[in-house]
Amino acid sequence: MEDGANLGGVLWREEDHAGAAAGEEEEEEDSEEEEEFEPTEDELVLHFLRPQLRGFEPRVAGAVAEEADPCGCAPWDLLARHGLRRRGRGYFFAPRRRRGGTVRRSPAGGKGGSWMHRGTKGDGASATELGVVVPWRRTRYCFYVRGGAARSSAGWVMSEYEITDPRCYRRVEEGEEDEYWVLCHVRRSSRAAAAAAKPRARRAHLWDDDPSRVPGLAV
Repeated sequence: MEDGANLGGVLWREEDHAGAAAGEEEEEEDSEEEEEFEPTEDELVLHFLRPQLRGFEPRVAGAVAEEADPCGCAPWDLLARHGLRRRGRGYFFAPRRRRGGTVRRSPAGGKGGSWMHRGTKGDGASATELGVVVPWRRTRYCFYVRGGAARSSAGWVMSEYEITDPRCYRRVEEGEEDEYWVLCHVRRSSRAAAAAAKPRARRAHLWDDDPSRVPGLAV
């Protein structure tokens, strides 16, 4: 790479970054591996939720955290507690809790926030490699905060996945299970994430359009 090359509007000097690059290479690789964990709904049901219900290890150990109550605090606090705040999303096993009405939960310390039901997909189905069809349901919630007399979306969503036929993961003679797990995917909404990225993208484009804005770049 030529010294002083302009990458995406940001000036790169090898003497400034050579030492740091060697020490950060391993950390960057780990971060990239974490960012790549974006399973499909079929993978969530077949490789994570179903093994959890059967008492087996999931396909990727540690990728889904066990959480007694993912709705017990605000979503950003939940991710921070599990070291996932910068990633902006997380996957959690939680005991199923029957609920009624439209309010999922008003968490303690949630600053007036609550999870509100936003829709249910009740006809999901995934098939294992052996041909076992696993029916499941996805229930979606949005986190709302109180602002004056009204509530407004905080830009966080949760999708709860539940296998609806116990015969897909246990034998009849086993009887009722003590704990019935669901899998919750908590994340920032795509709209909120895009809005947060706009200021950073705009600063980069300003540098592209006007090279004089880049510190240390002679024009």
